[in-house]
Amino acid sequence: MEREPSERIWPEAADDEDVEEQADAVADFIEELLDRMGVDAIAEPTTHAGHVYVDIVDGPEDDMALLIGRNGQTLDAIQELARTAVGRRLDQRIRVLIDVEDYRKRQDDRLMERARALAERVADSGQEERLDPMNAYERKLVHDAVGEVDGVESVSEGTDPDRFVVVRPA
Repeated sequence: MEREPSERIWPEAADDEDVEEQADAVADFIEELLDRMGVDAIAEPTTHAGHVYVDIVDGPEDDMALLIGRNGQTLDAIQELARTAVGRRLDQRIRVLIDVEDYRKRQDDRLMERARALAERVADSGQEERLDPMNAYERKLVHDAVGEVDGVESVSEGTDPDRFVVVRPA
């Protein structure tokens, strides 16, 4: 059976008790990491649908920028480090999204807006257009945004890490 794109990114959810334990462990790990980095900020964990979200907030602007890094690369590394370290500590596979003062949410909103604008341009011009390579999560956001525009469709092409989305007339 073919899974929906979101299921491929986030396979079956853990039970609520495991997710709460994971959230606490990830927040503790992030707090310790921030302390070792000399960053005075707070890690706020939440859970939703079997996933752990940790938002790093209330830190000095320069420190928050440092945690995000260029194009979110440092943030991606912190997320992967937390996922791996806490997953090994708990001997569980965990699904975690780390954010810094809603940086990822703002980036997601921008990407979706760009995708909708591109879809409208393709609908008007009748000419297909390609986006730059992106990860599976970003491609899913683009496919969802393009799906809101009549007269166009989107497909992923290429192989990771160079997989990209093509938007074309339907």
